[in-house]
Amino acid sequence: MTNEANPLDLSNRVVLITGGAQGIGEATAQLCAARGAQVVIADVKQDVGERAAAQIRENGGTADFFRTDVRDPVQVSALIDFTQQRHGRLDTLICAAGVLRLPYVQPEDFPLEEFAFSLDVNVIGPFLCAKYATPLLVDSKRGVIIIVASGAGVIGASSSLGYGSSKGGANGLGMTLGAHLSGRGVRVNVLCPGNIVTEMKLNVEIANAERSGASVDEALATAHQNYGTPMGVARVIGFMISDEADYVRGNVFTR
Repeated sequence: MTNEANPLDLSNRVVLITGGAQGIGEATAQLCAARGAQVVIADVKQDVGERAAAQIRENGGTADFFRTDVRDPVQVSALIDFTQQRHGRLDTLICAAGVLRLPYVQPEDFPLEEFAFSLDVNVIGPFLCAKYATPLLVDSKRGVIIIVASGAGVIGASSSLGYGSSKGGANGLGMTLGAHLSGRGVRVNVLCPGNIVTEMKLNVEIANAERSGASVDEALATAHQNYGTPMGVARVIGFMISDEADYVRGNVFTR
C-alpha cells in the first residue's frame, strides 16, 4: 500500500539495480535505500559495487552486492535466485548497466566485436534480466521494470555507433516488454536521460576535446556546469517506481 504521508516511500519493496556500482545506478541505489527499499546492487565491478553497498549500510539502509555480468544468462539467473533467497521476492528491476565505447569512430573503422559488445550489454543484458525476473515481478502484484536507455538512438544521434544503436534497441525492448507484461500486472518504462555527469559521459567529452584540439579542462568544466547529475535522474526513477507513477507509461525523457 502507498504511504499516504509519504507517497514516494519505498519501504517493503525489493529493488534490484544493474549497473548499480556507479553513475546513475549508484545514485538510484542510494535514493531507493534512503526511502526504505531493500536494495540489491548488481555490477561487473566488484570492488566498486561492494563499496557502494557498504556505504548504503553505513547510512542505515539495506543493500547487498552481487557481482554480475549481464551478458551471461547463468550469472543473471544466479542474480535473480540470490535476490529471491535473500528477500523472498522482487518488486522492481532497474536496468542501468550500460557501456559506451569508441566515440567518434567512423563506420569503416568500428570493429564488429565492439559493436556486438555494446548490443550484448545494452540490449541483451536488460532482456536477460527481464527474462529471469518476470516470474517474481508478476508475483509481486506491483512489479515495475525501468530500462535506462538514452535520448541517443531514440530521438537523436550518438558519438558512438555501438551506443546509439544499442540504446535504440533498449528502447524497443522496453516498449515491447511493456506490451507483453501490461496484462500481467508489471509496468514497464524506458527512461531516456540526456547529458548527465557520469564517468562514461565525461570520457566522451575528453575524447571530443582531444580530437578537436580543445582544452580538456574547459570541456570538463563546461560539462559539470551544464549537465544534469546522476542523483537528478535517480529522483525521477524514484518517482517512476513508486505507486504515484502508476499512470506513467512508455518513454520518460530527462535532462
